[in-house]
Amino acid sequence: MRIFIYQSHENAPFDGLFQPLGSYKKVILSNHVEEIKLFNRHEGTPIQELLPEGISKSHDETTFYIPPDDESIFFVPLEMKDIFMNLLSRLFTTTWWKCDQTTPKPSKDEIGLVGGDELSQFYDQFETQTILTPIAEDTVDKTEAKQQLLALFNDIAAQDNEIDAVLVSTYDGNRTRVAYSSDSKADRKVDTDAYAVQLKDLVSLLSKTQTVNPDIGLFDHLMFQYAANGNSAGGIIHVTHLPDYGEYTFLIFVSATSEGIEMLELHRNRNLQKIKEFLDILLGN
Repeated sequence: MRIFIYQSHENAPFDGLFQPLGSYKKVILSNHVEEIKLFNRHEGTPIQELLPEGISKSHDETTFYIPPDDESIFFVPLEMKDIFMNLLSRLFTTTWWKCDQTTPKPSKDEIGLVGGDELSQFYDQFETQTILTPIAEDTVDKTEAKQQLLALFNDIAAQDNEIDAVLVSTYDGNRTRVAYSSDSKADRKVDTDAYAVQLKDLVSLLSKTQTVNPDIGLFDHLMFQYAANGNSAGGIIHVTHLPDYGEYTFLIFVSATSEGIEMLELHRNRNLQKIKEFLDILLGN
């Protein structure tokens, strides 16, 4: 399976959410605004039947992956990318994806288009932003998982969403450390170490709460809001507890301003499952 993320200033010349290109193994999704809204609102489910069937592991019939030699091709508008990839993550839980900039956009002959019609002209002019291909399951290693996790963190922080840093931090009883973090922004820098240090106090609070009320349940997530004051623009941190990777392991989203509080929750929910998949390889037992 290959996924071509595309952008175009022109609207796709067909009605509906998608159009087969020669066969249903080669599909282009519409970039019309109303179709993008429909796709994202329903989390990609309207095109679920077009996806490869996948293969189940012999010991777990509910876990599927896409064979690396699957010949399906999807052309997906950039505005649908996040939802499309989240849909694949939910359906094919052991399939990993890598950017493959060496693969060119297929020719019209390969796709099965004829020259001269509107769809062929649209295909010729749209720009391919990213090409994604699955990684063979037995070749996924920690190096690949780390690269993809950091790429995901950087992608989240680079979007226009008021999120300036994403990191995973741990506390071992003596010190805190940043295990993985997005790159620092030039214009809105975040001192990730400063936020990680605060986890020691959070751990102390959690320990006392569990001692006082052991039936309260496990801590899941919280948000701190810092008010703007003087030269400070304020800020927000969203902290998610990830005990599956160590008793005191946390996922932290940071905003360098007091704006966009709802965006931290949105992107946390949107990306949490995929982040956990990477951490399963990097920090899991």
